[in-house]
Amino acid sequence: MKKLTPLFLSLLSLPGFSRVWGRITRLRQPRFLVKRVIGWYRRKYGVDMTEYEGEVEDYPCLVDFFTRKLDPEKRPLAADESVVVSPADGILSGMETIFADRAAQIKGKYYPISSLLKEDIDFSEGWHVATVYLSPANYHRCHYPLSGNINRYFHTGGRLFPVNRLGLNHIDELFVRNERIITEIVKNGMSCYVVAVGAMFVGSIRMEFIPGQKKKVRDRWEPVNLDIRQLEEMGRFEMGSTIVLVLPRKMAEPVENVKGKPVRVGQAIFKML
Repeated sequence: MKKLTPLFLSLLSLPGFSRVWGRITRLRQPRFLVKRVIGWYRRKYGVDMTEYEGEVEDYPCLVDFFTRKLDPEKRPLAADESVVVSPADGILSGMETIFADRAAQIKGKYYPISSLLKEDIDFSEGWHVATVYLSPANYHRCHYPLSGNINRYFHTGGRLFPVNRLGLNHIDELFVRNERIITEIVKNGMSCYVVAVGAMFVGSIRMEFIPGQKKKVRDRWEPVNLDIRQLEEMGRFEMGSTIVLVLPRKMAEPVENVKGKPVRVGQAIFKML
């Protein structure tokens, strides 16, 4: 059975399956059926609508419910330039400082950060790697973890393996193989990276700073040059997924006792130096 699991996951990771699912989640008719599916999803994953805009009945299709917005009156987001904040609601499943081109995917499995970032990096002075896992129950939008300038982005990867524990345990270098958008943010002359990693049944990764058809540019760095503010909306996943933050050790230091715990957008995970 264990030998068959990677094969099964490899078949499911073909983008066609997730793209079909993405089309299904956009269906708006028949209305009674769409409402039932959204209601089932909310109950299954225990989605609490207290902090979100509107009511369950207000969402015309499942993907709109996936990407529901926070109500700024019920949950205001307050910037704090002295820290780097979590870009998403989820579990901070990984937090480590590396001095070589190897980061932990899960206990006993590792992957090269240079391959994740499509970038040659000198790791000798240390880099922090923080991984936030977004489950299907979580808020699916992401926000900028710090203010700075988006220098460029890179859209790459061809598979959509699940990023839950099953996928992490059975698929080598999963984050490197999955579709992802790498965003380089420059602050105080230093570069850090926000990697939005797709997953099985993620119909799309949408970034606010990528206009229209430019998102179809693949496998090369695209210049941006856009000033951004901490906690402005960065983008959204059309289902749960993962965000990996990679930043130089000389920029910030990790906040203690957050690894493995739930985090929320705007919660400090690093202190700026």
